[in-house]
Amino acid sequence: MKYLSLSLCSLFLMFAGLAVGQHNEVVKDVLSDKARADNFDIELMKDIGDINDTVNEMHHEPHKSSFKIVHVNFDVIAKEGVTSEGGFKTVMMRLIDSHGTDIYDPVAGGGFFMVAGKERPYTYKQSFTYDGKKQHIEFLYKNPKKYHKGLHIIEIFMDGAKIGEEHFIIK
Repeated sequence: MKYLSLSLCSLFLMFAGLAVGQHNEVVKDVLSDKARADNFDIELMKDIGDINDTVNEMHHEPHKSSFKIVHVNFDVIAKEGVTSEGGFKTVMMRLIDSHGTDIYDPVAGGGFFMVAGKERPYTYKQSFTYDGKKQHIEFLYKNPKKYHKGLHIIEIFMDGAKIGEEHFIIK
């Protein structure tokens, strides 16, 4: 079912003329050849206190628009057959709302980074020491506003390249 949901989201984006591109482009062309983000789990919460009460029941389910916090979990995994360089790494999460607007706030940890020679905003970043093996990453981002209804896109970047993408829908 997860793959069906992702395929339907991808088709929606393709046939909608990439409505997200009205304000900001979804980065598609700069994919990492060394690592990938996998095993995504996205949960939406109304309050930070809800983090201990959530179960994976909400994963990829429609959510009400009263949610303000997104909790994103995923693993950074080296691609098969590729030796990944270890060391200090920074992973950036770019959250794009249903209107195609990047959600970022410098006060809340957002900023800008370079991808394919273009400056792009990011919502939040996290640094870690990478040993080339599976590394679990967790982002907890509180949006100052409520999320708009519709399709939202999460893009994950490392070393200036996109390593993964996931979607969620708010009804």
